[in-house]
Amino acid sequence: MPSCSHCGAPYPDAAATSCPRCGTLRAKSPTWGGGTTGQPTPSTHHTHPTRPTTPGYIRVGPTVLPRWLPWLLAVLLIGGGIAAYAVASSAPDSPAVDFPPSTTGPYTAPPTAPNPTAPDDLPTTPDPTPTADSPSALVERFYAAINAHDFATAWELGGKNIGGAAYGDWVAGYGTTRQITVSATGTTSPDKADAVVRALQNDGTVKVYQGTYTASGGTIVDAEITTR
Repeated sequence: MPSCSHCGAPYPDAAATSCPRCGTLRAKSPTWGGGTTGQPTPSTHHTHPTRPTTPGYIRVGPTVLPRWLPWLLAVLLIGGGIAAYAVASSAPDSPAVDFPPSTTGPYTAPPTAPNPTAPDDLPTTPDPTPTADSPSALVERFYAAINAHDFATAWELGGKNIGGAAYGDWVAGYGTTRQITVSATGTTSPDKADAVVRALQNDGTVKVYQGTYTASGGTIVDAEITTR
């Protein structure tokens, strides 16, 4: 059975002039020279130089393809691109990756922890100033009243207990004293205070006394005074 020289499809009809599959024109039958030798005449054995296609087919180079095939390929390519774009758009964003700090860079000292105790929170030193009723405060008030010639107040603060004389004689005993300075006061016990007393005289001399004073009830009740 004769077949297409292009695609190899058989010709179902011996009178067919083109291939039923690809539409290629069927080659012309050879002319046998003289009809006696049984050999074909080469000059008369040829095919048509061009092979026009039938409706429904197109030629791409030497290949004949159905007209719908390129459209199918285009649809597939476009559909694949749309599908890939949809997948890429719907994919979740990749989480940010936190890389560990470089161990080869310059050394950075760790932050210094704040001082848990602020300067304002530091404990304060108790005020060394004696209270009004402490023995040291009574001694200072006693001699301050004498310097101010307020002998009545000094008498009530303890002069009547440690003066050793009547009020008039006690006051007269300070007639030659110009100024009294009390220093080195300190409390040796809850009711006692030590002090150094310097009495400047009218003639410019200074008498120095050292005493231990005992206080009770807001007044000086006793004193042990020696001359230095």
